[in-house]
Amino acid sequence: MKSASKKPRIMLDTKPLIKLFAEEQGWEAVRDILSLIEAGELEACVSVVTLTEVYYKYSLEGRQDLAQTRTEQIRCASHLKKCLIDEETAIKAGQFKGKYGIPIADAFIAATAHSEGATIISDDPDFSKVSEVKVLTETKFHHELKE
Repeated sequence: MKSASKKPRIMLDTKPLIKLFAEEQGWEAVRDILSLIEAGELEACVSVVTLTEVYYKYSLEGRQDLAQTRTEQIRCASHLKKCLIDEETAIKAGQFKGKYGIPIADAFIAATAHSEGATIISDDPDFSKVSEVKVLTETKFHHELKE
């Protein structure tokens, strides 16, 4: 379902959220984007697959407490729409996986962004392989907003 709004519509990939949580290079741009989302200047969503990736990342590090905290932060972010995966999106993800050979989680995120009519915000090079979706790094997107 595409938005009828004139506001920019974005889908935050997992990587920008991890950057924000860890205050890695580029995290300030993510923080600024989230501020614009909270102010209602942008429409934003995340795929439920991001919850899986965030939980898995911190679990792998032996940080079960952080896995629960970070996924709960995303779940409770009322300004971020959480996009579920329906049958059509699942099939599109399979098409993207087969056509571009990207990881299945990225295929689900790209398919969800496609169905939402959203630009993916990520520096993950796998998304740039998917010609059906627009992808910008958080820094590039932030600079475009300021222009």
